[in-house]
This record gives sequence, C-alpha cells and structure tokens, in this order.
Amino acid sequence: MSKSKQSPIDVVENVYEAVGEGDLDRIAAALDEDVEWIEPEGGTYGGTYHGPDEVMENLFAELGDEWDEFSVEPERFVVHGNTVVALVTHHGVHAGSGERFDAPIADVWDLEDGKVTRFQHYVGSIRYVESRPEN
Repeated sequence: MSKSKQSPIDVVENVYEAVGEGDLDRIAAALDEDVEWIEPEGGTYGGTYHGPDEVMENLFAELGDEWDEFSVEPERFVVHGNTVVALVTHHGVHAGSGERFDAPIADVWDLEDGKVTRFQHYVGSIRYVESRPEN
C-alpha cells in the first residue's frame, strides 16, 4: 500500500515540529533536492541557499550550536494551492548570552509533490536581527 501524500500544510507543520525537536534528518527529508531557501540579508543566517546540504549546513546545523532553546510557534496559516504563508513566533534562548527572545515572523513556503521547493523568511521585528550578540 502506498503512503498518502501529505498536504502542503502538513509538510510545513512537520518541518516546524522537527525544528523544535532538533530533528535535522526530518527537516532535510522535507526539502526538494533543488530547494531555494532565502533568509533575510543582514540577519544572522542571511543569504540564499540551494539544495538541502546548503540549507542544513548554513542554517539548521548552526541553530543547535547557537541556541540552548529554539522553537517555532505557528499562529496562522494561509494556503493557496501549493503555497503556504505561515505567521509564526520564534522563541529562543541564546547559548552564549542566555538572552531570551520572542519574534514575530512570516514564512512563505512553496511545495511540489510533498517537498519544499522554495522558502522565504520575513523578519517581523528588528529585535530578531539584533538578538544575536556580536562575536
């Protein structure tokens, strides 16, 4: 019997859960081999990453080292076809400073065949950008 295909919102919710659990394998499994992942320029992880390896190396591997706690709390999803806009709040405690932050975020996810093909992260607060102490 074949496994039923997940809806776009199911895929997105699964990735957010995996982020909160630090499950890097589950995150990577949700990404298309040609995924384009865009983080805001000037932010901690700013840049455009192509393919799961770049995304994992430049973003998710760093989160575990930099944050003692990190989670994403979804508040609202807007779905149009294979695009999901997620309004979420990031919560975290910085490993180096112990400073806690809570920041509103908007994420836009494009999916095809149950995989994330494009992601763009929009920062809703300058506090998010300023939350990481200078090295």
